[in-house]
Amino acid sequence: MSNIRRTTVARVSITTLLICSLLGAHDTASAQVGHRPETSPYSELRSRRVLSFAGGYLIGSSGSAKVGPGSGPYAGARFDLHLSGPAALSFGAGMASLERIIIDPTWGPDNRTLGTASQSVLMLDANIDMLLTGQKTWHGLIPYVGAGLGFALGGDVAADSLSGYSFSTHFTTGPHVGIWLVPSDRITFRIEARDRIWRLKYPDGFFTVPENEPTELPVLDANVMKDTQWVQHLALTFTLGYTIGN
Repeated sequence: MSNIRRTTVARVSITTLLICSLLGAHDTASAQVGHRPETSPYSELRSRRVLSFAGGYLIGSSGSAKVGPGSGPYAGARFDLHLSGPAALSFGAGMASLERIIIDPTWGPDNRTLGTASQSVLMLDANIDMLLTGQKTWHGLIPYVGAGLGFALGGDVAADSLSGYSFSTHFTTGPHVGIWLVPSDRITFRIEARDRIWRLKYPDGFFTVPENEPTELPVLDANVMKDTQWVQHLALTFTLGYTIGN
């Protein structure tokens, strides 16, 4: 990841932490000033440990060579733990079925595409969230922002033996934003948009002249591309949660 991206992420993280800290300190006073307790739009958050089931869809880049996992459905589960003030942790696990293009780099551009395949990807992540209303809900809603780290583990695809490329285990990161709906002490709902970022690695064969058509161009130009490339996937998920304990 470039220095520019690291600097940008660091600045955004610091700004988010400062804003959320101020909001967390301010929310208790906001619930009382100008409102009687029975008419206040704020209420105490009691859902501190929540187990949720999630479903959604990923839309993203398959990279310059078009061979990486692209778009497809996602299903999984997550566990949220509200710590104190605006801070919360979450841990997620899920499976996505993403479409991929299979190519044979020994042929030229007109003949190298062999078709598509379904790539199963197991996603594991740990996240920190900042609840923008702190320890309270606002009209039953809690907007939040956060970031996570994790891994994406690709399943075997038989056709990969023809291309020399495979999607195995990749480190993932990225920010997210969401709305947490808490209509009762037990049942919760959540809508979240997440930017999942991982790195593709291309085999050497993608940068060499096609063996079967030596007058054609390779899959990737070594003068322009590196053998690794960061790509992004927008994941939109919906969850149904149940509060565990009191």
